[in-house]
Amino acid sequence: MFSYWDKSWSRAPRAMRRKYNTLVAAILLAIWPAFADPCPPSLTAAARDVARLRSVGEPFAPPCRVIHPPELRAELDRKLRRDLPLSPELFVEALWRLGYIDRAEGVYQKLLDFYISQVLGFYEPATNEMVVVRHQDTENSAARSVWVHELAHAAQEHRFRLPTRLLAMRDNGDAQRAASAIAEGDATLVMFLLGPGPEALDAAEAALRGQSQALPRPEGLPEYFVADLVFPYAVGFSAVRRAYEVGGWAAVDRLLATPSPSTAALLHPGRPQAAPVPDRDLPAVPIGWREVIADTVGEWGLSFWLGRRMPRDRAEALAAGWNGDRFRVIRSVEDPGRWALAMRIRARGPGEAETLVAALSEHASSLLRNLSAVSPGIAATRNGVTIELRANWPEPR
Repeated sequence: MFSYWDKSWSRAPRAMRRKYNTLVAAILLAIWPAFADPCPPSLTAAARDVARLRSVGEPFAPPCRVIHPPELRAELDRKLRRDLPLSPELFVEALWRLGYIDRAEGVYQKLLDFYISQVLGFYEPATNEMVVVRHQDTENSAARSVWVHELAHAAQEHRFRLPTRLLAMRDNGDAQRAASAIAEGDATLVMFLLGPGPEALDAAEAALRGQSQALPRPEGLPEYFVADLVFPYAVGFSAVRRAYEVGGWAAVDRLLATPSPSTAALLHPGRPQAAPVPDRDLPAVPIGWREVIADTVGEWGLSFWLGRRMPRDRAEALAAGWNGDRFRVIRSVEDPGRWALAMRIRARGPGEAETLVAALSEHASSLLRNLSAVSPGIAATRNGVTIELRANWPEPR
């Protein structure tokens, strides 16, 4: 399903997100007291270290904008409304109607609570600045790790414009999630190399893969948001570390310049890349209906979705047959509570298509039960390696 903005690592991390998804870092840390210079001293020192490690030309010192904790909710709300492909409220409703979460009411505020409880600061590519949340605690080594991580994102912008390019991927959540994984993987690698050192990489990779269970979250926050937050860190760090150990920073730079185009490419290194499914292959929006979103689910999104109704390992095995997809969600102009879905999935072979269409025929009705007030009609058909899924789709007038 859709991806988020850039989200930074809890210093034990991700995914829920960023993001941007660009954007906010998950961190469970304290920061510094009041300084005459808006930038904490540890951040200024970290900028020099990041510039040296990642070959960033001088000067490299993003300015700081300090905000106070009560301002953070409004700051994150503005970022989400700017960076998501839909308004946050409609985004959450779409996740609910498509079966990614069990409820929509109150979820957005819990999502903001989740970020607020973890954010120390983040890099903002639109203004090339570090947004720093002022607390009363003194600086510590953990805070320095956060600044190193976020400054690595600033270096990515400085050299490759990657955070800005991430924001432009709103029409393909799977590609955005994959590119975000490369960004977070690089930033996490920089953080560990400038912190504990190379000897900590094995433990870091293991910890990141188990982070979804350890990451604190508000009661009632759907698991989707946590899993989406963790994925870029866990999978992205593995991919970037592998490139670094084989080809050094030159190999990592190639990933940052041309990130993996899909989550499938990250999950299956060396596999031929899937060709995009164009929007024109989907049915047009009928008269009397309005498009909510057209997007790409991707292997990770398909696996999470199917895993809501079957064991996780089986869902992952089915989703591994993914070789491209595109979907369109619409809603009635006269009855906004009536939604419909059209989706085309391309499988890697006829066998993968057959097992996948069987799973969709069995579980799509349950997953899409909230698509409309009335029970939606579901049709999953296969033609060779192509699967067509229709849910509540109206006949053209």
